[in-house]
Amino acid sequence: MNITICGAGNAAHTLIPLLASKGHAVTVYTALADEAVALREALSGGGEMTARFADGRVFKARPVRVTEDARDAASEADMVLLALPAFAHEAILRELAPHLPTNAWIVALPARGGFDWLVRAILPEHEGVVLGLQTLPWACRIQDWGRTVAVLGEKAVVDVAARPSEAGAEAARSLSELLGLPLQPLPNFLTLTLANTGQLIHPGIMYGLFRAWDGRPFGEDEVPLFYTDIDEETADILQAMSNEVQAVRAAIERARPELDLSRVATLHDWLLRAYADDIEDPSTLLSSFRTNRAYAGIRAPVELVEENAYAPWFASRYLAEDAPLGLVVTRGLADLVGARTPAIDMVILWAQEKLGKEYVRDGKLEGRDIRETRAPQRFGIHGIDDEMIDGG
Repeated sequence: MNITICGAGNAAHTLIPLLASKGHAVTVYTALADEAVALREALSGGGEMTARFADGRVFKARPVRVTEDARDAASEADMVLLALPAFAHEAILRELAPHLPTNAWIVALPARGGFDWLVRAILPEHEGVVLGLQTLPWACRIQDWGRTVAVLGEKAVVDVAARPSEAGAEAARSLSELLGLPLQPLPNFLTLTLANTGQLIHPGIMYGLFRAWDGRPFGEDEVPLFYTDIDEETADILQAMSNEVQAVRAAIERARPELDLSRVATLHDWLLRAYADDIEDPSTLLSSFRTNRAYAGIRAPVELVEENAYAPWFASRYLAEDAPLGLVVTRGLADLVGARTPAIDMVILWAQEKLGKEYVRDGKLEGRDIRETRAPQRFGIHGIDDEMIDGG
């Protein structure tokens, strides 16, 4: 296949040699000219990119093309892989849209909330399969930019949604074979949107850790551990948000019984499934975070403000991505079915203040920055019976 990989970060560094080594013609697209030039330079003289997996597998190959030109990247693509932060999806899709074949597959790793609505809005005539992964399949870190990436770990299984939903099982099998890892098809894209655990974990823990921050910088050794330093109050907030997602799910199912949302798990159940072998004490949500070996040692996102002085990095994707492309989407769905979300509202209001944005105003989802989100209302969806709320 002709596969276009969008991005040049950790995920792209993994995908490029993995897919090119299997004989696919891989084009790398980065809208940043400087980044494209740097990657071409790194590969000059016949250089290859290498992905080293923790189990000993090694993939070496080079792309056929690295380009900052959207036409070159899209015009012959059979598949586009968005190996990008979710907040970059819209800009990249708009650049590729005029040149993309209508039957090309579009795959987001990961998708986050409302991805299918975004694709419909940008590519209304698109006829190819749209796929969204719930999470990035690998924990991967670049060792030598443009040359080598280390794949430190691989998820046991990753959920994937498809549009059209009836193509989900076959599309998941095809993509699973392509990536060399197990993908489990979800019934529909709405499940993927509601089951986005990042929307709960990241903004919820940021709120819990920093809601009472007094402005005093942290020393390097004082930066809190993001997951394992959470307290009971933060766990209660996470539980309340998870309960509200379940309430939204139940309300949608009552209004649209033909939609299968049974795979929208509680946060605690998701943790136990995702990290079954890593959690020492699974008895409560709090203990499942605190005793999760996979979370050990990971510190909260901070930025250096002066020598050995760090402040919370509120502009990190934990808020900048997971609020507008996660929590706000769920809040929008709640509005469609009349479900109350006081805990989610509390975290959104705090997050938008830290981001300098406005999503919720006077208790309504009509802030000035709503068009930067993927809330259904942004796409003209104002009722649960809207034809776009079709699960795929």
